[in-house]
Amino acid sequence: MNDTEQLIKDALGKLAERTPHPGPTLNALRRKHKRQRNNIFLIATAGVAAVAVLVFGGLVASDRYAPPTGGDAAAALVPDASGGIALEYAPHWLPDGFVEGARSVSRGLAARVWVPSNAPVDAVDGGGPTVSVGSTPDYPDTTGWQEVSVRGLKGHLRVEGQTATVAWKAQDVVLVGVREVGDVGETALRVADSVRAGAKLVYEPAFRLNGQSAAQMGGTGPADWVARADTPARVQVSPRTPRLDDSRTPVTVRGKQGFVENGDVVVRDGDVWITATGDLPVDELVAAVNQVELLEADTSWIRKR
Repeated sequence: MNDTEQLIKDALGKLAERTPHPGPTLNALRRKHKRQRNNIFLIATAGVAAVAVLVFGGLVASDRYAPPTGGDAAAALVPDASGGIALEYAPHWLPDGFVEGARSVSRGLAARVWVPSNAPVDAVDGGGPTVSVGSTPDYPDTTGWQEVSVRGLKGHLRVEGQTATVAWKAQDVVLVGVREVGDVGETALRVADSVRAGAKLVYEPAFRLNGQSAAQMGGTGPADWVARADTPARVQVSPRTPRLDDSRTPVTVRGKQGFVENGDVVVRDGDVWITATGDLPVDELVAAVNQVELLEADTSWIRKR
């Protein structure tokens, strides 16, 4: 698996065969995957890249938190009045030094991803240690998984090489994924045992596209982030300035002068840059950028414990 969302996607298995998100591969305002870029995010939550799969910030605690009781059951995804998605679950134990790197919500799946505090910008979808917690309405196909107990509830564990996934049914189906962190099976079960409801966090998208919230957001800090949505075009919004070379040509987009470079459409709007990529005609990419509704997103959680 090359990203946590992919991990959760696999965890869902045949379920939706995971809308592959591709994580999100959020390559910060880059234009071609074949060109070297500073990928910040993943997202591909397809079902995580699917998806939707996603991450935590400030509520993560240490051993000073007592494990939740069997009645503290799980996570729920509930739209709030502002259109954000309530993330009502939290792990109360994470490996030392892990901070929240990404969040994603899409198609009934929600996830949070933690990475080591010194992880590179592409840690979420670029490989390396990650811990994820997500929820979904449906139970994955657990054929061949080991039966386990999570806070007295029946669950299932799958370990494949350096990745592990735990699934159990509480108010919703909760999924915990671990990649390259110690004994991955043991770590995943410890994180799962610490999950409980009541975090009262909300995923606030940085933009909407055609009325749909951006599915993914992540980065290296509150002022260094990328949000992404995948439609026929991949649209990214970020305060990062893209690298533009002399091959760019002017184009009018959002009533401003933007550029077309290597087939991608790029424009600055206020404090952020908007980029649309994909194997589509330029006029369709321009239309996608014109449909972006910028929002005031909370980015304070990025790379916080």
